[in-house]
Amino acid sequence: MSETSVPLEAIGDCLQGVIPSWLATCSADGVPNVTLLSIVHYVDQERIALTRQFFNKTSTNLNANPQAQVLVADPTNADQYVMDLQFLHTETEGATFDAVASNLDAIASQTGMEGVFRLRGVDIHRVRRCVPVGETIRAVPVRGAGTRTLGSLEEYVRRLAACVDYAEATQVGLVALEDLFGLGHSILLLADQQSDALFAVASNGYGRSSAGAEVAIGVGVIGIAAQRRQVVCVASLARSRAMRDAINLSAREHGAESSAGEIPLPGLDGVESVAAIPLIVRNQLTGVLYLESDRAGAFGSGDERLLAVLGGHLVTALTILEQDQRESPSPPSAPLAGPPAGEATEIVYYQADDSVFAGGEYVIKGVPGRILWKLLNEYLANERTTFTNRELRLDERLGLPAGNDNLEARLLVLRKRLAGAGCGIELERVGRGRLALHLARPIRLSEVQTSGPMRAAHTQDAG
Repeated sequence: MSETSVPLEAIGDCLQGVIPSWLATCSADGVPNVTLLSIVHYVDQERIALTRQFFNKTSTNLNANPQAQVLVADPTNADQYVMDLQFLHTETEGATFDAVASNLDAIASQTGMEGVFRLRGVDIHRVRRCVPVGETIRAVPVRGAGTRTLGSLEEYVRRLAACVDYAEATQVGLVALEDLFGLGHSILLLADQQSDALFAVASNGYGRSSAGAEVAIGVGVIGIAAQRRQVVCVASLARSRAMRDAINLSAREHGAESSAGEIPLPGLDGVESVAAIPLIVRNQLTGVLYLESDRAGAFGSGDERLLAVLGGHLVTALTILEQDQRESPSPPSAPLAGPPAGEATEIVYYQADDSVFAGGEYVIKGVPGRILWKLLNEYLANERTTFTNRELRLDERLGLPAGNDNLEARLLVLRKRLAGAGCGIELERVGRGRLALHLARPIRLSEVQTSGPMRAAHTQDAG
């Protein structure tokens, strides 16, 4: 690159796709062709990658005359830069291809356009010159920014390390993202290996709880990040549907019909950019950290490493605290002194999806639903009000997955759903690995058996 060129690192905001770029090529006999380009991807200090999708004329020109120019714009101040390019080769696999493909597939899934934006390859170009256009002021990296980021990261790690239980770490971690990094809207989702989906555990910055909301793996930005195990940053949603509508649309197109048991994922009004960070522990997908912003360009390719570090520290803290709760030294407490008074609440359990309804209102489903049903049955049979994490893990009827069962996360979701349902049932954490069941009114239980194939837990019962 020329010594007079602007460093690519200094114009990172231009390489986020907020403003489309113009790509110019020429045929072998000098006939120009100009087309719009949505993604200019930073590879390293001297190279960029451009998507090869629909541009047959561009591809023909590059093969015959490997010279090009691309015009990029800064969405924050409209400054423009032109880059002289030398086409090197096309990649159809590898890290760069995977990163660009994940971004495109995430946007396509969000907007219901799967199959339309199929990435055929990425063209790798060497940047021979990068100069400002007109009166553009040369961008210069902010001095000391790296030091400030390091200090914020140190405080983030300190706050997580001070947490003493799982629920505290989920909220402290998300609030710290806002306090220290300005990431004011975040949702933590954990993986449910049994249903090939992710379920929301905690959120920050929204008017309502996200606990229990589900996203299918492979659907939308969140699902693609989980499926590909790659950080996905979408710098601009201006040309796509609103996030919540797109998630619901994608879910319906994948065969998921709305029902009384559907908990919507909260979304930011006027969302402009999003990021999804897969959480990996011991090469296993544990969940996804999802971020939203009302500012276009809030997340770009230059943020991926920092976001991956933040997500990594959060999931490490949660994994340690989950492990800490696996053994409980405390025995169950004595039975209740007397039953609760008042009109009984009808609790209905559906075996088909392990969903629980209280007083006709949906509460929870899946593994948390099975856990709640066990606790309520134990209460009616033996007047038990306290239970341990250990006994839940040992109960084969619950069908918890071996290894990373995310029990603490499932219990946290159950506690939040019960608190928000107002059904007179509460589940409280009363010690290390111990839970207490509180009933404001008597309960009456009924079970609706499924006529179709039953879950493994029910099959074990039948056997």
